[in-house]
Amino acid sequence: MSAFKALRDVSNNFENELRKISTELFSAKIDESFEEIVAKKMRDISLFNSKLKLLQAKPLTVTPQVTEVIQDEQTTISNYTDTVTWKVIERQVVKTLTQTHAVKNLITSKSKNLDPELLERKEKIIDQMQKYKEIESKHRHLEKVLQEEEDQLWHTREMWDETLSQLRDSEKMPQNEEQVSGSLYKKLQVLVNKLEQMRWLVAKLVTSRTGEYDWAADPHRRLNALALTRQRHTIQVYTEN
Repeated sequence: MSAFKALRDVSNNFENELRKISTELFSAKIDESFEEIVAKKMRDISLFNSKLKLLQAKPLTVTPQVTEVIQDEQTTISNYTDTVTWKVIERQVVKTLTQTHAVKNLITSKSKNLDPELLERKEKIIDQMQKYKEIESKHRHLEKVLQEEEDQLWHTREMWDETLSQLRDSEKMPQNEEQVSGSLYKKLQVLVNKLEQMRWLVAKLVTSRTGEYDWAADPHRRLNALALTRQRHTIQVYTEN
């Protein structure tokens, strides 16, 4: 707590000092030039800023995270490994950038200005780059074909699932609940309706005025006509047969 209190006091003093310096900077009436005054005040501000950073760093140095670090073999190896890893990465990046820059300069250089050895190396590099370009183009083409085939496979699977679902639903659906919307079905429906009307009309005609009719002899064969009217006409009867 004492460190933070001291930091607060220093910050307040620093603020007051800045205000005082600012007042002197813009209201000073002395023989010194304006540039000299500004340079001097900037040096003073830098000095006070350095002191403030130093005071801010002191409380951090006494925290447990800094003071209570156990330096054992494992910690040392870990720190060394991290350092070596970053060094290797740094060297590899520098090496890659250097080689890339050298290759770029070699390729862009005019062939007539190169030695035979460098010219041969340039031709090999260009040849390898051309082969890589062709392979990369084939790779992109194969990826495109693969994507198209995967899309087609997905579409086929979707159609298969939809068809299979419809077949399963049609198996569960009763026969009298099947929905048909074809033109032949509609024509058949009209014929069936007319047959039903004729069946009803025949039954009415046969049974009308039968008070004095001899049903035992049945001279007009009305019983045969009544037998025909007992069978109901439906679409299923004709489609199943």
